[in-house]
Amino acid sequence: MAVPTPTAPATAHGTAALRVGAALFNGDHGRLAEEVARLDAADVDFLHLDVFDGHLVPDLGFPPRTLAALRPLTRRPFEVHLAAVDPLRFLPALAGAGADLVLFHAEATPMLYEAIFAAREHDVGVGLALGLGAPLACLEPVVTLVDAVLLLARVTGEGARGAAFNPLVLPRLRAVRAMADAAGTTVDLQVAGGLRREHIPDVVAAGATALALGGGLYGVDDMAGEVAALRSLARRGG
Repeated sequence: MAVPTPTAPATAHGTAALRVGAALFNGDHGRLAEEVARLDAADVDFLHLDVFDGHLVPDLGFPPRTLAALRPLTRRPFEVHLAAVDPLRFLPALAGAGADLVLFHAEATPMLYEAIFAAREHDVGVGLALGLGAPLACLEPVVTLVDAVLLLARVTGEGARGAAFNPLVLPRLRAVRAMADAAGTTVDLQVAGGLRREHIPDVVAAGATALALGGGLYGVDDMAGEVAALRSLARRGG
């Protein structure tokens, strides 16, 4: 399976143009095929798919068989946020289900090189995800080897307090962008968690190149209009 490059053409500051993705987990789970068609019509750049095991985070996400069932319905990239203990055991099934990019949680992946090379062997794009409190230092040895880094902007399991975007992610975005620039790589820097339109200028200024939105898209009546507005806002720099 050919893996699409997750990054878009470079902008003047050396990072990729903004990509807008939708977290399908926020959709209607009883009508997933219709939700995928709705996201296609809204012209999102990718589908952000949460695969959780109920251990690393309290919730359960989509099993690989659900991804496989949805894969024929769209050509949009499937970018998997894999929050699981022992994540490598999910990799063959996710690759077989049509995942284009798998984001391993660095906190749950003790052998990062092995995970990166395993994803390459399965012809899948690879990235690392980090929770809001996870140290960023683990990225330095491997930042040139990954396609993407996903920084979470809220804390799973904090209830109402953890449901909102946390601005503590902004210096983390700047730090990873500086790290990537120093290493001479244009890694796709993703952010997810409580994102809404008012946060876009700050996260883009901090170096984000991809947004995975849940309620920020599903909570508006005109999803296509919101996607276009987010892209326009990013181009204007706020």
